[in-house]
Amino acid sequence: MNILKSVAKAISDFDLIQKDDRILIGASGGKDSLTLSSILAQLSHWKGFSFTITALQVLSDGSTPNPALYAIYDTLGIPLVIINKPFSQEELGNLTCYTCATHRRIELMNYAREHNFNKIALGHHLDDALTSLLMNLLLQSNIDIMEPKRLYKPFNVTLIRPLIYTPEESIIRFTRSQGWDTVTCTCAKGGQGIRTEYRKRLEALTEGSLTQKLRLFTAFAEQQYK
Repeated sequence: MNILKSVAKAISDFDLIQKDDRILIGASGGKDSLTLSSILAQLSHWKGFSFTITALQVLSDGSTPNPALYAIYDTLGIPLVIINKPFSQEELGNLTCYTCATHRRIELMNYAREHNFNKIALGHHLDDALTSLLMNLLLQSNIDIMEPKRLYKPFNVTLIRPLIYTPEESIIRFTRSQGWDTVTCTCAKGGQGIRTEYRKRLEALTEGSLTQKLRLFTAFAEQQYK
């Protein structure tokens, strides 16, 4: 899949970006956020698009910034900010993938509010959205799909997911073609657990077909956005 076209389509279908938006990218240093950053950097120069972008990485484990990440973002022409916001003792005692993601998202929103960004762009892709859908259906009896766009009123910021039509396979191929040394989650829970199991179930259900995945997403997204 052409990622540039899939992102442009998502932006058009869900009205993700408007003129003069100030967009803060959640930069983990992984393949998804790097791909998103590269695509938004390209789109920011397209005729009809007029927005500014900055990337923010939130470190919570006491690690030091990766110099290679600065180099990548310098090449992309995107300012990169790195902040260290450790987990509280309570958070450490109840740490899960969900609480970790929530912690980082809150820090992103706080930074966006304090520095006048009106949008936060996250690198969640098509497979992320459908995996969450399966988990919500089978574990919570809840038809709830990952939203392409969501306004968080307390922070006066809108969260957007421009990669929502893009399959993970395309992202993997893209980052390999760039020769980027991406990072993955270093948490012991990151590569295992329930999301990994449901990701396998998604592949079995759709036989790995992009067409079937897009049909599944569209069917539920249309219900949610009626």
